Amino acid sequence: MTQARWLVTGAGGQLGRAALALAPMHGVTASGVTHAELDVADAGAVKRVIDQTQPDVVLNCAAFTAVDRCESEAHTAERVNTVAPRVLAELCRGGPLLVHLSTDYVFDGRASQPIPEDAPTQPLSVYGRSKLRGEEAIRAAGGEHLIVRTQWVFGDGANFVRTILRAAGQGPLRVVEDQTGRPTWTHSLAAGIFAAVAAGARGTLHLANEGVTTFFDFAREIVAEGAARKLCPSAEVTPIPTSEMPRPAARPSYGVLGLARARALGIRSSHWRVALAEYLTCLAR
Repeated sequence: MTQARWLVTGAGGQLGRAALALAPMHGVTASGVTHAELDVADAGAVKRVIDQTQPDVVLNCAAFTAVDRCESEAHTAERVNTVAPRVLAELCRGGPLLVHLSTDYVFDGRASQPIPEDAPTQPLSVYGRSKLRGEEAIRAAGGEHLIVRTQWVFGDGANFVRTILRAAGQGPLRVVEDQTGRPTWTHSLAAGIFAAVAAGARGTLHLANEGVTTFFDFAREIVAEGAARKLCPSAEVTPIPTSEMPRPAARPSYGVLGLARARALGIRSSHWRVALAEYLTCLAR
């Protein structure tokens, strides 16, 4: 049986690395291009790579995710998060399936229960608006696509978990307690994406690890589990409201993505605590 061929853009990022590492065990032959190797907003360059690799699926992990920098670098956010998805969607139309990563930041954070895929969108930040416009451009192109929204991602790269581990060695931590979501390990997310494509999922799909928490409780678990593995010293974690830690970009206070559609497709991710423990075990090796 011939393995499916996937092209992964943004292959140097957290999810791109995980997808390339896990591809063989999902019956996928994957090749990747990093940001340095391919400007995903350059239609000519993207066409050449697609023509050379002839993929069955293009997984777009390329994104400008520095949420606060997006506020002052709106042009870059627009180019990477909106223009690039449009370019990919137009070039994939009639050809490979386009799988594109999006975010809970397309919502306003005012929900009080897990958010389904068809909930109204109302982003609060430049980042959220640029990602939403990227989604809209893909749908407007009319090609076969799967838009995967996720949140609170941690993996091989800079992320909240590594930040907390590093900060724990510098004394007491102050972490916001009024932002709620689902921490998501890139290995769980990549496995979910492979499973979703294999199940024939199209349109929009929410994927994340199971379980809901706040950044405060997430940080406490990181410190406890990290200290147990000698990745950081034990440290006190103090809860604070978001108002005591103002940032340039507004964050959704409640961004919990609903996973009902993923579950109906047979995609079951581990609880975030289990995923965190596995991730920290990998770091400790």
